[in-house]
Amino acid sequence: MKVARRERFFNHVWQVLVWLAVAANLIMPWSAGAQIPSEDVLLAQGLRHLQMENYDEALADLQKAWEKGSKTPEKAFYLGIVHFRLTQYDQAVVFMERALRLAPTFQEARLQLAAILLALEKPAEALPHLQQLEAEGYKPAQTAMLLGQAALRQKKYSPAVGYFREAATDPALAQEAKIQEGLALSQQDRQTEARWALEQAISLNPTSREAGFAQRYVEALRRRQQELRPWHIRLGASFDYDSNVSITPGDVAAAKIIPSGKGDVVFTQLGNFEYDFFVGTPYGLVASYNLFMTWHRRLTLYDIMSHTLGLTPSYRFAEGTFWLPFRFNYTDLDSNKYWTSYTLTPTYLHMLSPDLGLETGLRLVRNYFWWLQPFPQENRSSRNLGGNLGMYYFFKKQQAYVQSRISYEYYQASGSNWTSSIYGVLLAALYPVTDTLRFNPSLELVSQPFDHQWFNGAEYLAKRRDKIMVAGLQILYKFQKNFDLNLHYYYIRADSNIPLYDYDRQITGVLVEYRY
Repeated sequence: MKVARRERFFNHVWQVLVWLAVAANLIMPWSAGAQIPSEDVLLAQGLRHLQMENYDEALADLQKAWEKGSKTPEKAFYLGIVHFRLTQYDQAVVFMERALRLAPTFQEARLQLAAILLALEKPAEALPHLQQLEAEGYKPAQTAMLLGQAALRQKKYSPAVGYFREAATDPALAQEAKIQEGLALSQQDRQTEARWALEQAISLNPTSREAGFAQRYVEALRRRQQELRPWHIRLGASFDYDSNVSITPGDVAAAKIIPSGKGDVVFTQLGNFEYDFFVGTPYGLVASYNLFMTWHRRLTLYDIMSHTLGLTPSYRFAEGTFWLPFRFNYTDLDSNKYWTSYTLTPTYLHMLSPDLGLETGLRLVRNYFWWLQPFPQENRSSRNLGGNLGMYYFFKKQQAYVQSRISYEYYQASGSNWTSSIYGVLLAALYPVTDTLRFNPSLELVSQPFDHQWFNGAEYLAKRRDKIMVAGLQILYKFQKNFDLNLHYYYIRADSNIPLYDYDRQITGVLVEYRY
């Protein structure tokens, strides 16, 4: 369909050129009483066949004219046109490039060459030619149309929209340009604008084949918008065995109760509720609430109930997305107020290519720990500042990925025992074995040197230094629509020069989740 549209797009251009060439080679020489050389007869016949869309005959005559006579840029140009009509794109490129070598200012050949390169899915090679045509102001609407198609192929949707809007100023291109604009807007999740552009395209010529395509796409967009719900709900329950019960209510940076050294069965319930105020637009504002609760059969001291409220503004660019999540957390431990925190994590994901993304972010945290501390050095309330840099590689039609991330966070605690630097490396992957079965392995390595000598309540010892490894595997199975089964295993090794924080821990369990 794309090739057919491109052919219609340039049809009026080469038809005019062919008729002029035919007139020059047939009418003018005969009116002067001159005898047409064999080369000119072949050229005239070839152009006449080209006009009548007899492409095989046109190729035979033009090829003979090329071999028999002079090698002119015009002959090379028409040979390129014939090869293009016969979908012999590589030969079409050869002759168009030959035409440009013979006449570097032959801008129509440059325009056709760019169109052929786009047909070959080579937008990077077409772009320099189009930029030159744009700079020289040659056929601005046609040039803008091709620039838009090049940007669309390179997934540069925002500039593509601008080019298609410029091309739409030409009545001959308006309908096709509006359709392409709608496709580019849809790729940016600007669904309302996309529908408007496509409906404009339909109104320009409701009976055309292009209008039929636009109408079908509009219907698809309508169905998609109906499926996009502002509410997202996730509910889950898990049953685990924890070999060395501890608590990390937030992450590695959050304070830990000393591991118990005992194993226990843990029952966990979780719920996450989100509402998106701007569904189907590049802007986003998501309000969220998260509930996380654990019950231990014997070690009830470690039971927690955690509430997290969040607000996340975001904006989706043509080649990336920016988020500004803000979170407030309140956590009870053993039915007592334990911890509150405020977290701001601005994050930007930039897609270097359709398969490769670069992620960078900052992290600002204010922690308050409310349990009575035995001495001031154990006050874990803190101000944290950090950042991260990561890469994503997507494959299998972007259903699978490999992730790597490095991070740093400074944990500036009120008590000297907890002020530290946290260096982290994360490696993770998601691989779908089938449509319903996925594997999610991960490995996190953390080095946490502390700034001050550790105080045990009686004396100061050496500066504490922890090294932590968390290795995990999740097996995800979709056993029914909206329901997932999550089998998981985690191994945690904390290596510390303070024996109290040197431990091993294993967590094995199963989680059932419902997503809406």
